[in-house]
Amino acid sequence: MKRSALLATVAALLIIVTTGCSSGGSGSSSSTSSSAPSTTTTTKAPTPTTISSTHCSSSQLQASLGSPDAGAGQLYVPIVFVNTGTKACELRGFPGVSLLDQNNVQIGQPATREGAEGQTVTLAPNGTASAVLHTTNATGGAGNCTPTSTSVRIYPPDNTEAITIRAEFTACGGFSVATVVAGATGH
Repeated sequence: MKRSALLATVAALLIIVTTGCSSGGSGSSSSTSSSAPSTTTTTKAPTPTTISSTHCSSSQLQASLGSPDAGAGQLYVPIVFVNTGTKACELRGFPGVSLLDQNNVQIGQPATREGAEGQTVTLAPNGTASAVLHTTNATGGAGNCTPTSTSVRIYPPDNTEAITIRAEFTACGGFSVATVVAGATGH
C-alpha cells in the first residue's frame, strides 16, 4: 500500500506542477526578464561619474581682463579664466572681485553679484571660462566713481586664494560681477 500511496502522491504533484507551469510560468519568467535590464542600467550609470573633473583651484588658473564692451552708459568687461593645469577642472558661481590701488589697498566695496548662479563649467587644460564685470560708464568725471585701480584682486568661485592682476578699472556707481560661463566673452 505504501507503494500505491507514493504513486498517488507523485501523480498529484505532477498535476500541480503541470498546472502551475502552464498558468504562472510565463508570468514569472517575464518578471525575471524585466528585472535583468534594470540591473544592467544601474551598473552602467555610475561609470560616467568615475571620470569626473575636480574643482578649479586658484593655483591652476590664470586670470585676465578681456576686451571692454561699452554702450548705453554701461561698461562690461569679462574676467577670463584659463586652466593652466594638466587636468580638467570645474568652476561654478561668482568670483569675488575687488579693486586695488598702487599700495594694494582695496578701493571701495567689492563687486556685488548680478543675476542667478549658472551651471558648472568644465575647463579642459587650456580651456577658458569668464564672468562679466559691470559698471556704469565713466562720463565727464562723474563724482560717484572710484579712483582708477592699478590692480584687480579676483577670487575664483569657491576659492580663498586670490589672483591679483595688473589692470586699470574704474567703478562708477558701484560694480557687479555675473556668474562664470564657458568661453572668454562672459556671455
